[in-house]
Amino acid sequence: MTTASPSTCAAASRTSLQGLLGRPVAVVGLGQIGMSWAACFLARGLAVAATDVDPLAEHRARAYVAKAWPQLEAMGLVVPGADPDRFTFHSSIPDAVSGCGLVQENGPEVLSMKVALLEQIDAATAPDVLIASSTSALAMSDMQVRCQYPGRCFTAHPFNPPHLIPLVELVGGRATDPGSIAIAHEFYTAIGRKPVRLHREVYGHVANRLQNALFNEAARLVLEGVTTVEDIETAVNWGPGMRWPFVGPFINFHMAGGAQGMAGTFAKFGAEEATSTDRVARIQLSAEQRASLIEGVAHCQGARSVEELETMRDRMLVALYRLKHPVG
Repeated sequence: MTTASPSTCAAASRTSLQGLLGRPVAVVGLGQIGMSWAACFLARGLAVAATDVDPLAEHRARAYVAKAWPQLEAMGLVVPGADPDRFTFHSSIPDAVSGCGLVQENGPEVLSMKVALLEQIDAATAPDVLIASSTSALAMSDMQVRCQYPGRCFTAHPFNPPHLIPLVELVGGRATDPGSIAIAHEFYTAIGRKPVRLHREVYGHVANRLQNALFNEAARLVLEGVTTVEDIETAVNWGPGMRWPFVGPFINFHMAGGAQGMAGTFAKFGAEEATSTDRVARIQLSAEQRASLIEGVAHCQGARSVEELETMRDRMLVALYRLKHPVG
């Protein structure tokens, strides 16, 4: 990330945390991510002005917020005075972003559409309004190219669903003002999220790259006949997955080394790891291999619908959040 010119940065860098918290948040795009963001912002006492090209999006979003509200209350994330009725729906981007302090864009993961959306938002907002994109993999450098004030544009990538999973990955593009990232970090922290900052753009940011590496190895083990999709799920859920909510890969390896910490882990396993080369290359799945994995997942899913799986996941996420952040 490089610093943009003063003319494109100055207004955005003057935005204060209190200024953001005292103004509505605009949510552009009400798919799964946008609806979840709306619930998150509302629970923290912010007004939300939303827009989507689908006129039925308002009904879906209100229903989603109503369903999410008890979860947010159970997690202790609903602040006094927060009201789901502070959600308003607008038919156009200019109407939705009027008077807001931050825009959370959640359009389709298509570069041309993202460029057009950010251009419209940029043209419709005052220069001090921050513009955040929820993009999973696209580079902000490519998305901000038609903005008059690109210094206030940055990526704020959540993990689905954002109202239940606190992670937000922040990274700017070539024209992003570092001050915009700094105030964004304060903002997402203030609303109960756990932001991390990337020092440069990489495809997939951080968390998606990590989970894709695990998927790559899981697929290899199944396709090479080592085990099944179902047993991979069991191995992760009841093995390392039991530790991951509490320690990341570095602390996990550090603890594995005993009193010597990570140095002990390297001493114990380094030589053997150096001779293992079959896990390095990324595998490219053929159509037949994808079909095999899809069949394995279907067997693992059984009679449960995707909605039932989501309900189970969300219930567990609420319980896990309460375990990590006791309420009351």
